[in-house]
Amino acid sequence: MRRIVKISAIVVVSILAVALVLPSLMSGTVADIVRREAGTLLKARLDFRKLDISLLRHFPNASVEITGLQLVGEAPFEGDTIVAADRISVVVSPLSLFSDEGFEVTKVLLSAPRVNARKLGDGAVNWDVMRTVETAPEEEAAPVKEEDGESSFRLRIEEFRISDAAIAFRDDSSHVAFRTAPLSLRLRGDMSAEKTGLDLRLTAGKTSLESGGVPLLSDVNLDLEADIAADFVQRRFSFNENRLRMNAVELRLDGWAAMTDRGWDMDVKAGCEHVMFKELLSLLPAFYTRDFKELSAAGELSLSLMARGEMYGRQLPAFELLAGIRDGSFRYSSLPRAVSDIQLDFRVTNPGGVMDSTVVDLRRFSLRMGGNALSAACYATNLASDPYVKFSTDGRLDLGMVREVYPLEEGTELGGVISADIALSGNLSAVEKGAYDRLSGGGSFVVEKLGVSLPTLPDVEVRRAAASITPSAMTLGELDLHIGRSDIAANGRIVGYLGYLLRQEELSGRLFVKSQLLDFNEIMNTLPHEETAPGEEDDGAAVEETVPSGEVTPLRVPENMDLSLNTDIGKVRLGKMEMDRISGNVRIHDGVLSLDNLSMRLFDGEAVASGLYSTAEDALRPSLKLSLRFTDASFAKTFEQLEMVQKMVPVFAKTGGNYSLGMEMSASLNRQMSPDVMSVNAVGGIRSRNIELQHLEVFDKLATLLNNESLRRIEARDVAIDFAIRNGRVYTEPFDLRMGGVNLNLSGSTGLDQSIDYVAKVKLPNAGAKGVLQNVNVLIGGTFSSPKISVGVKEAAQEAVKNIIEEQIGSMIGDKTLPKHSEQLMEEARRNGAQLIEKAKQQRDRLVAEAAKKGKLAELAARKAGDKLVEEAERQAQRLVDRAADNVARDSAQGAAAQTDTPTDK
Repeated sequence: MRRIVKISAIVVVSILAVALVLPSLMSGTVADIVRREAGTLLKARLDFRKLDISLLRHFPNASVEITGLQLVGEAPFEGDTIVAADRISVVVSPLSLFSDEGFEVTKVLLSAPRVNARKLGDGAVNWDVMRTVETAPEEEAAPVKEEDGESSFRLRIEEFRISDAAIAFRDDSSHVAFRTAPLSLRLRGDMSAEKTGLDLRLTAGKTSLESGGVPLLSDVNLDLEADIAADFVQRRFSFNENRLRMNAVELRLDGWAAMTDRGWDMDVKAGCEHVMFKELLSLLPAFYTRDFKELSAAGELSLSLMARGEMYGRQLPAFELLAGIRDGSFRYSSLPRAVSDIQLDFRVTNPGGVMDSTVVDLRRFSLRMGGNALSAACYATNLASDPYVKFSTDGRLDLGMVREVYPLEEGTELGGVISADIALSGNLSAVEKGAYDRLSGGGSFVVEKLGVSLPTLPDVEVRRAAASITPSAMTLGELDLHIGRSDIAANGRIVGYLGYLLRQEELSGRLFVKSQLLDFNEIMNTLPHEETAPGEEDDGAAVEETVPSGEVTPLRVPENMDLSLNTDIGKVRLGKMEMDRISGNVRIHDGVLSLDNLSMRLFDGEAVASGLYSTAEDALRPSLKLSLRFTDASFAKTFEQLEMVQKMVPVFAKTGGNYSLGMEMSASLNRQMSPDVMSVNAVGGIRSRNIELQHLEVFDKLATLLNNESLRRIEARDVAIDFAIRNGRVYTEPFDLRMGGVNLNLSGSTGLDQSIDYVAKVKLPNAGAKGVLQNVNVLIGGTFSSPKISVGVKEAAQEAVKNIIEEQIGSMIGDKTLPKHSEQLMEEARRNGAQLIEKAKQQRDRLVAEAAKKGKLAELAARKAGDKLVEEAERQAQRLVDRAADNVARDSAQGAAAQTDTPTDK
């Protein structure tokens, strides 16, 4: 007996050892296989922290568990986390691993999965991650072997569970965004059976839906309970006791739906019973998120949906959606007034057939708010081919009464009266073709003393706006608008407003605009900050939109407008710039804002600008092209107000005086609407009658080096500089400056990093070191704040030598009269030569002494010139001796010849 127990224990321990050790040995191999196969089959990058195989965790079943899974997209979704999950567990019956009937998966458990689905404007989607696999012809022809027509994979779900999920979807093409978190799902049923009952339970908190920037649902709680009878053979699904609850509104679904060879066949009904009006308001973000507990409401909502028949291709089943509100009203207990007599009669019907048979009919919508009454109606049909729309609205709204019926946020104020009486009807094709004579109706609206004050935005006030409307155009009789400190008065005519409102078609017209002040700084500082799109977080943990990079986006020019603006503006503030007395023509067209001889006062001077600002190609990096002409602009104001000048021409900070400028420029702008200096290309010329510069480090060093104080302060007149800007540097052609008798010729460039690379040719007055040093070449490098000066010493010395030799030798030699007798001639030549050398040495000493007072450079140049002077004097002295010797020899030759030629006495 003891032996049997011992053997049994050994067997059990061995089995447990195998159960513990074998999965550990297999896990690493399986993980490598999964990663390798994923790299072959997927375009996205799949990775996980750990893959674990266990025979004990779900005993007697086996399980495969993956932790830290991430699926990261590639271009154009590179870096986006598409799917992530803390843990994924798949439970398999171990006996099915050895069965001919296939694997039996009993449970699938997902813990904290996060899904970020995104569709771009061009139609690309980030969930399309499977690679296209080319199959060889012989592989295509090979039949798939199955026994008895059944799959070798069997799925009998005991439990499919998702817990703490977060799902986000964004469609850039339709501007639809959906988000929900946390979400939990439980599904039970035998998916391998021919018939089964599916038990579905789903809860989702904080569900939001947005379309076109308009919130349709905001943080709505969803709860779905569904019992579905599934017949997988007949592909028919029957709905029994199914309930969907959205906040307090509960919908029930009954009927059936079946897949056919060409589509779906159905007979379903949905609706809600005894839904109070307050429960409907709970679905509206504006009400549910604002003191909902203090809200009392009366009236009932009726809602029903029916669909019966086949749906395939363009064929639609017969359907009918009915929604109505009768005698609705609501009131907040803390406010004095109520909104009452809310009536709604809305239906969408189709007898079965094509989309054009659908009729959308808002027969009535009306309400009363204090002494105000509003009503509207709308009818539409032929939705697919050529929509016919009939719309009317009539009423008066006192915005000041909104505060008495609705709890506005602290700091929010509304006021003013809006009156409208508009009726329009016709086909959309008439709008598209501009055949406005085929449309009927018209009307007018008037806005008086409208004021809107919001905590984060500048106050908006419309003192009065009045317009008359026809199908073809809107005539703006007057507009007096104030936004913060800015004001706009306008009138004119706008064509194509219907196409613009209905289908974002082009809006055109001409407006006459006047303003005392346009403060774009105040307006831009209140624009929405750029947000990070869902799914762009690097850890993949959150799906909610994160804000705030803190950057504002540039002003975008609409691409569906063609508006001409005749402007008369007193002052504009943009960045640090202030522009006054602006007048001229501005045109907005195809994403481009064009200027045509726009005159203004800028930098304390007069300016004329033509050019364009465009966001058509890249809304985040606008392009700018300008032709500018300045007259009598201030150097100091230019530096103070223009960031690009601060970066590239910092010398303007210490420059006084005025200038005139002509320039052709192109550049790309950054998100703060400042020029990207590396993209600036420009050519032009600057002229100034008076430039004043002092305490500039470059010229202070130059003055010290040349020992000339006049170089420390520049007061130049009639300066002309031609320049070019490219690759982040300003290049100047050679130009002249004159400062207190000192002439400079400058040429070179400055850079974005404030580096300087200039050559200065300096011409000093004759007084400079007794004329020794007159012309100097100076190389200026380093930066404006830390310049490096180098002087052409060799050239300066050569110049000094030339000056001294030419000026001094002649005066020392003079016109010497040599004696006639040979002995005297030679003695005089030697004496004069010695005197010449002595004078040269004395002159050298005087030049060096004088130059030493002017600085080291002048002393060095004078010493070299003096040495050359002595050398030249020595050569001249030798020439005197040589000339005397030549004269002696010539006189001796002439005497001998005379004796030979004298006649003999006879």
